[in-house]
Amino acid sequence: MKKSVKYLIHICFWIYFPFANAFSTWSEQFGLFNFDHTSKNILQILLEQIHSLIVPPDVGSEIWKMSNIFGIIFHFYVYIILPICTFYVFYGIFMPKFIKSKTNKNTILTLLTLLILPFAITTSFNFLTIAVAFEYTRSLTLTYILAIQFAILGSLFRILENWISTEKLAKQNFQSELSLLKNQINPHFLFNTLNNIDSLIKSNAEKASETLVKLSEILRYMIYDTNVEKVQLSNEIKHIESYIDLQKIQFANKELVSLSIQGNPENISIAPMLFIPFVENAFKHCNNKNIQNAIRISFSIDNKMVNFECVNEFDKTQKITKDNSSGIGLNIIKRRLELIYPEKHMLSINEENNTFKVKLSVNANDY
Repeated sequence: MKKSVKYLIHICFWIYFPFANAFSTWSEQFGLFNFDHTSKNILQILLEQIHSLIVPPDVGSEIWKMSNIFGIIFHFYVYIILPICTFYVFYGIFMPKFIKSKTNKNTILTLLTLLILPFAITTSFNFLTIAVAFEYTRSLTLTYILAIQFAILGSLFRILENWISTEKLAKQNFQSELSLLKNQINPHFLFNTLNNIDSLIKSNAEKASETLVKLSEILRYMIYDTNVEKVQLSNEIKHIESYIDLQKIQFANKELVSLSIQGNPENISIAPMLFIPFVENAFKHCNNKNIQNAIRISFSIDNKMVNFECVNEFDKTQKITKDNSSGIGLNIIKRRLELIYPEKHMLSINEENNTFKVKLSVNANDY
């Protein structure tokens, strides 16, 4: 759910209560035996209700009298502060923790707070001469009714929002995975590799056999091994290495690509096919493949933080030949990262001085 939509729903929710109360009072004027030609409109009633918040409860006394000050504060507490605070404590603090942990400890502590806090505050107001506005039992009952009512509403709001987000996430994740699956195998890359193997069969049968095995490993990884939520980072890097080796067969420049790995990629789980799209794009956009290290790829692993960088040289004046299945679009990659690693990744893509640079940092902890 977009933030703008969420904010609008919350604003409408809070506007509803005073208008509903005003409408109820307004409609009472038109009962069957109680029609009043001098009836007030809804706006007048609404303004009177707002004004009643600041009416001194100790009638006849000075406005600055202590009982009046605390009486007005109590009005604001009961009708504004208590509902809003209770609603958002349950909406923003209690329910997210409960949904995530589902522990009885959080439930008991929150319910105790809900029982004790209104009692303590209302009792304090009673000792500060709030009795001129309400009887103690009536004010205490009112605070509990409002607290429980808005606690339930806040909880329901969070549950509904969580359900909508989960459904949307599942749908978007499915669509992203479907798009990913459709784009995993680049026909252009596949045809070129098969043609290279065909050429190698005549000149270097052993090399052709090695290349064919490597191609089969790549296809097996893409089609079968990535049909899971996570893979080992070491396997993902091995897949990238195999892809680079097959790409380099096409070019005379054996120093076209440099790949460096710092840190230990073992025992780190990562979403499959997370980095290979950027490598594919690097080969696609690098239109001068005679330069040494025209494509530079690096991994830096620090504990569970995986830092990936892919840089390729390119010339804007040269036209890039693209095929319709030239890898996964950047929009799909970004959406996939947002779905799988919300607030746990940082992606930057810069194009300057004939250099296309991608930096991706992913926190693989608890994935």
